[in-house]
Amino acid sequence: MSEQTLHQFHLSLIPNLIKELYFFIPEKEIRPDIIETLDALKKYNFLNTVLVFDEYEGPIHYVAGRSNKQIILKEGDLEKNIFKLLEKKSEGNAHEFNYVLNKYFEFVETMFYIVKWMYHNPIEMIQTDSNLSGIFYVQYESHKKHFEVLVKTFYDSKETIPKGNFNAHDIIDTYFPHVVNNFKKKGPSLNLENWINKFKTNTPEKTTTPPLPTNKKDKKPLITEAKAEKILLQTFFNIGKK
Repeated sequence: MSEQTLHQFHLSLIPNLIKELYFFIPEKEIRPDIIETLDALKKYNFLNTVLVFDEYEGPIHYVAGRSNKQIILKEGDLEKNIFKLLEKKSEGNAHEFNYVLNKYFEFVETMFYIVKWMYHNPIEMIQTDSNLSGIFYVQYESHKKHFEVLVKTFYDSKETIPKGNFNAHDIIDTYFPHVVNNFKKKGPSLNLENWINKFKTNTPEKTTTPPLPTNKKDKKPLITEAKAEKILLQTFFNIGKK
């Protein structure tokens, strides 16, 4: 089997993000002239209705009674991507890994932005269906947690986080303030070269220290070896006590 290319690895992360994605296309958010040019939106009735990105069939209409199993397992599927990234990082090519990581970050940020918007702006079909409301909530929480774990696991400071497509820094400030606080507690990352140079600069010149005065008088030990042995035997073994 040929070794997986960097591009193939990147693509292998996408299915877990979009599989069993519940979404809708609100007609009021799309200009009429755009709708006219996209025949599929009208032909397949994709507007103002809930769709599901089925693993095998692609986007399909949501039907009441559809199993919720995949959406419940969504968090676990997203966690698999974190493990994949950790394994990729362990291979040691930092340049390649950072490139893939930042590309994936942008995708995750976009997905979170979309599911967040849909959760906070439900169409009437969702508002009148408690099951759908629950699905969109679980979906939102799963992607939110995944985005947070991605940031906490692979980025050491806010400065190293890409700005993304939807101002990721503002999103992180708003939804993950504790992560930002942890960055602040860590402080700036250590630059080893600068630290060494600073150490060299601040190191005082070597000076000759005069030898300490010695006391030529021989001091008698405070206790003789024989007496010390006798005390130990009496204390711990009860030997020699009268």
